[in-house]
Amino acid sequence: ISCSGTIGRTAFVRAEMDRLAGSHDIIRVIPRQERISPGYLFAFLTSRAGQSLIHQRTYGSVVQHIEPHHIADIPVPLPSPAEQQRIHNLVAGAAAARTEASRLLDEAGAYFDGLVGEMRYLHDHARAMGVVARSRLGRRLDAFHHVGWAAEAQNVGAPLEELAAVFIPGRMKLIHAPSGIPFFTGVDVFQVRPRAEKKIATWIAGSQDLKVSSGTVLLQVDGQRYGLVGRPAFVGRRLDGVAASWHMARLIGDNSAALFAWARSDTGRRSILRTSFGSSVPSVSARLLSEVKVPTLPSILAAGAHRALLLREQADADEERAIHEVEEWLA
Repeated sequence: ISCSGTIGRTAFVRAEMDRLAGSHDIIRVIPRQERISPGYLFAFLTSRAGQSLIHQRTYGSVVQHIEPHHIADIPVPLPSPAEQQRIHNLVAGAAAARTEASRLLDEAGAYFDGLVGEMRYLHDHARAMGVVARSRLGRRLDAFHHVGWAAEAQNVGAPLEELAAVFIPGRMKLIHAPSGIPFFTGVDVFQVRPRAEKKIATWIAGSQDLKVSSGTVLLQVDGQRYGLVGRPAFVGRRLDGVAASWHMARLIGDNSAALFAWARSDTGRRSILRTSFGSSVPSVSARLLSEVKVPTLPSILAAGAHRALLLREQADADEERAIHEVEEWLA
């Protein structure tokens, strides 16, 4: 459970997260499985009732916090063991599906990385030197574009613009509207359960350009190179039809699963960031992004990437069903 800043976000630890380190801003809740099913406890704490009980215990006026002892006495209603197990199976099944989806996407990413071979530079700010012929400058005088971490990940393939429409909406003034369209930022879309903090009026000029549809790959195009910029998010049923920030490019193509797997790979992200410009807050333009070369993914790996996205969708549906059933039982 997140316990500082944004309070109460929950995550169910799955196999791919085993042995990872976590921030001190995360409270670990370890269920006593002889008393309660872990999946049911997760669904309860994520439900509206559980979230209300957590938020009641926060403190701090600027940056809110909760501590483990603040939530230790939260009352947890217990349905029958059979009902708990059924809800647990939905949550655990969703976790297993997400782990399998990550494995399939990692396989596709490993193929793209393998085309480049071993890369020397491990991070974007690694010191690098090189000599570049004048004929290869291509209107770029920044060293980051020509040598080092980003430059060594160049692939051979078709330009991105031949595989997908690349679009970045224009900036505009947003007007809050309680009954408007949910608006998601570049941070929101990377959440497992994305939640919009605001809604915007649909009558604003250009607001329809902000709407995204299922099957679109969103790509963060503004921010720090060590942060979210260059990272992809896939639009599934949860985000279908919402408005998304102009800080994200839209990639709309016939094989969105392969595009997503490429953008998610190490070489894909390096290739994308190689086009970035700006020293304080780097940006990626639609024109430069369109020129990035994307290799073809073999059909068997492309099918695996497609199956991975279906597994993610199923995981989302099962998790939401578990939470909804807990809320209905509590009502």
